[in-house]
Amino acid sequence: MREIYKHKPGRIFLIVLLLSVIGMLWVPRYFFEPRIYFGWLTTPFLAGIIFCLIWLVAYLIYFFRYWPYRD
Repeated sequence: MREIYKHKPGRIFLIVLLLSVIGMLWVPRYFFEPRIYFGWLTTPFLAGIIFCLIWLVAYLIYFFRYWPYRD
């Protein structure tokens, strides 16, 4: 964790993850209203998919582009 925090792209990576967690805590206020997207996708399920996609994209960009321990 120290290595990621001392690396500028690593700090950006951690900020993106933190913002997605904050967003995930902000979204549940919409869970009480029955909303369905695309005919079958509920709000909590959609929020979970978006949360996982943000983490996956952030990880892939950081790992393949800015990973400091590549040879």
